[in-house]
Amino acid sequence: MRTSEKQVKPIEIDDINIIENEKTKKAITAAALGNAIEWFDFGVYGYVAYVLGKVFFPDTSPSVQMIAALATFSVPFIFRPLGGLFFGHLGDKYGRQKVLAITVIIMSISTFGIGLIPSYETIGLWAPILLL
Repeated sequence: MRTSEKQVKPIEIDDINIIENEKTKKAITAAALGNAIEWFDFGVYGYVAYVLGKVFFPDTSPSVQMIAALATFSVPFIFRPLGGLFFGHLGDKYGRQKVLAITVIIMSISTFGIGLIPSYETIGLWAPILLL
């Protein structure tokens, strides 16, 4: 049994791309900031899940209220890969910085919108539906 040896081309100085340190710092800062804002959004929802369960699912037991609030919390995690496919394509086409700014704005507006949803006592079943 013979094994074929692969010829590996040695690295030459022209093969090396040097990235400017300032650009790298900017990219890392932007990515970290976007990620922090996204997780802050999820963190706020997780923190107030107890209150949201009481406001949007009042006719059930406390454990069902918490499960329903946390089940609602799972919806973004289900749709996150789909958003990645959609916004990833837009990022490749129009630039990642613009698309990142748009997604951060959308998440901020959504978080603010949760605070504007009337309670179950006000609009009934529409309250948890709007929460989704």
